[in-house]
Amino acid sequence: MNRQRNKRMNNKRTNSFAPIPLPEALRLFVLCLAAGGCLPLVRAEEPKGPGTKKAGVSRKATWSSQEEWNRDKPTVAWVFPFIDKNSDGKIDADEYQAIQEYKKKHRDWQAQTRKELGLTALPKRSSDTERPSVLFLNIDDWNDWNEVLQGHSQAITPNIKRLAERGVVFSNAICSSPTCFPSRSAIFTGIHPARSGNIVNDNAIHPWRFYAPDAVTLPKHLSAQGWKSVGIAKNFHNGDRSEFDEYISKKGGRLKQVQGRGINLNPSGRWGVAAVPTEQMPDYIAVSHGIEKLNTVNAPLFLSLGIYRPHVPWVVPQEYFDLYPLDEIQFPERRADDLDDLPERFKLLAHLEAKFGPGYNDMLAEKGYDKQFVRAYLACVTFADEQVGRILDAWEASEHSKNGYIVLWSDHGYHLGEKEAWSKMKPWYDSAHSNLIIAGPGIPTGEVCDKAVSLQDLYPTLVDLLKISSPAQKIDGNSLVPLLKKPNADWDKPVVMSSEVDGIRYDVVLDNDYRMTRLITGETELYKHADDPHEFNNLAPASEYAPVIARLAKHLTFLYPEIPADGWIEAEATPRQTSSDYKLRGNCHFPQPLPGASGDRVICADLHAGKGSYIDFVMDVQTPGTYSLGATLSVGGSCTVLIDDVVDVSAQADTGYPMKKVGKIEPGSGGLKDVSIGTVTFDQPGLKLIRVMSNVSKQSLQVDRMQLYKFNGAEQRKHLKEKRLK
Repeated sequence: MNRQRNKRMNNKRTNSFAPIPLPEALRLFVLCLAAGGCLPLVRAEEPKGPGTKKAGVSRKATWSSQEEWNRDKPTVAWVFPFIDKNSDGKIDADEYQAIQEYKKKHRDWQAQTRKELGLTALPKRSSDTERPSVLFLNIDDWNDWNEVLQGHSQAITPNIKRLAERGVVFSNAICSSPTCFPSRSAIFTGIHPARSGNIVNDNAIHPWRFYAPDAVTLPKHLSAQGWKSVGIAKNFHNGDRSEFDEYISKKGGRLKQVQGRGINLNPSGRWGVAAVPTEQMPDYIAVSHGIEKLNTVNAPLFLSLGIYRPHVPWVVPQEYFDLYPLDEIQFPERRADDLDDLPERFKLLAHLEAKFGPGYNDMLAEKGYDKQFVRAYLACVTFADEQVGRILDAWEASEHSKNGYIVLWSDHGYHLGEKEAWSKMKPWYDSAHSNLIIAGPGIPTGEVCDKAVSLQDLYPTLVDLLKISSPAQKIDGNSLVPLLKKPNADWDKPVVMSSEVDGIRYDVVLDNDYRMTRLITGETELYKHADDPHEFNNLAPASEYAPVIARLAKHLTFLYPEIPADGWIEAEATPRQTSSDYKLRGNCHFPQPLPGASGDRVICADLHAGKGSYIDFVMDVQTPGTYSLGATLSVGGSCTVLIDDVVDVSAQADTGYPMKKVGKIEPGSGGLKDVSIGTVTFDQPGLKLIRVMSNVSKQSLQVDRMQLYKFNGAEQRKHLKEKRLK
């Protein structure tokens, strides 16, 4: 009877499946093959419980219980190549039959198909016992104020210290961008912000998937290879649910606070005392969910758990504030003249006037708010560390710890008065420095690795550590497994952090000895951490460090393209930045594919922060003379094009800074168009700003390429004559 019933169910599954649109099927198919063939391409009806056969599998296989089926369901589906003979964008029954015949004819159909797609050899599938669980633990906005990295001597954090004693601490790790949205997106997609275009929180005008539409995320990739992926609370910067087999969101909404306690200056300047006990704090609840999963999931588990504090608002119960009496609070290391050796744009970066307005640091000091903020941050750090301890206790008591790995990271650092700076987004080490600890079987215990590494390295490290195939997309970063085996191994792989704030785009390059910042407008700073851990002395002006700067500059994500004879330069190859003024924040730019563009890609700028918002392109003009300025672009509203030499004046980043007007661009129809904007004369070689400024309150524009065509002698004389006649 059971055999007859199973036969009927199997026939039904073979003949009545839901067709999949071809683009989706192709995407899934390629991703599945790259992942080892674990995702179902054909949506056959799933077995309903024990005693049923695996869908689409010809070998003998049954499940004795519903629990067993639920356990194996994510890992047993097979991949089917497909043929869309009638080009209807779907796989119908006849085409499905053709697939079966193809499989019979080609016994090595998986390897053959991968070969045709240009993919690497299919790795051997691991058994459940060979799939170690992973606790992927992240803490939001946690800088180096803890007992491990020792960024603040008063920080009470015994639990992260306990984890450090179990594994390897990467003491010189930085993020790939010092804000939540791009940093987290880069970790989970494996794509560096400079490559995706998702470089700052202002890019969150679009969801993170917009910048990595085809990327197989880390949890998706592990799910495809047999792990059960569970996400809890904040992992991505929103958009978590679709990336995990199971997702549990952060609960609780806005925390109730004790009335009359705390400060609420702005979104990044808030602290208060929670009016609920610790057990009702959202982070406590999130960790409790994590503990429950460790105790109940019997399959290989990828548990990605986010702890929100010490992210603002700094609100925790009074007991954590009591650990840090206000009159005993110590400030981080700082100097009154700390900004004196920096170019002017760096001072704008430090003060973050676009967010806080002018004089913010001085105001905090005058009112004593700075000490209150330091205290509140430390209180939140200790609260977060307690949650780390709770999940560590549960991990150590669970079966997952026997052969599993713990990866603890924070998405970036945080400034609390260093360099007169507050919040994140900055290029300095206090903003870039991230916690990173990895522990598990075969990893040395209590070791510190001081080599320069990045959170961008996490995806390739787990691929290597877990011995699985790489995802279909190119992933950036380096596997840290060699350093996990030997923390003091030779390692010379500088890492890069990219961001933009206050209308200033920059890269940070970190190696084992130095940290350099380069703005796209050319200004540079350099620090040697062994001699200057707090980055008080900018070495960039000293000529003896020119070779160091030249060496680190080879790793920058931007270059100034050489201007060819015809003057045409791809917009994507040109360094660029968008404006961000006080109360006029929210502009962003990014590359996007566009068929028909000269390189099949364009630079998009969403200028949504009001009239006067702009995008700058920076060009290196080596030869003085008169040039014709043109572009291939599409604008959504009227724009004015301005031009100027780059100067060491921070106000040049402001919307209202006076620059030479070259011409105007009006919107048209039909997409991209070639436009002649005007002429400009450069008296000196050097970096030039070409500013496309919106004359309307909100618009989006696309720039395919820019043209700076230098007139020859006859053309220049003709131009001057026409100019005199006018």
